[in-house]
Amino acid sequence: MSTDVIKEKIHKKYYFLLHGGFFLFSFSAVSLKAASGHEDFSVPFLFFWGLALFILFLYAMLWQIILQKFPLSTAFANRGIVVVWGILWGMIIFGERITFGKVLAAVLIVTGIVILGKANG
Repeated sequence: MSTDVIKEKIHKKYYFLLHGGFFLFSFSAVSLKAASGHEDFSVPFLFFWGLALFILFLYAMLWQIILQKFPLSTAFANRGIVVVWGILWGMIIFGERITFGKVLAAVLIVTGIVILGKANG
């Protein structure tokens, strides 16, 4: 295997890690929205808040690893994909409607990520 092929495989592995981290991060918002449906400081409220904090803790550790592998501009620009996950979780978990504006926003975000990825790639 050539060095370029090995480097490309490693690079793809870290993009998977990057977006896996954003996938994880998106669940913190789901947990916080679930908490908002319960009475303040009730057991379910505290559970969902605690879950969100735990997810954010894991994400913070993963983010440090990501920043060792990517330039900050690339890593942070890719973070916009969390909006797409939020739209999907809103529909799947909370029964929210997906509007044209939400779809347009998601397309613009993904397009920006792809453009930036090709520019840095």
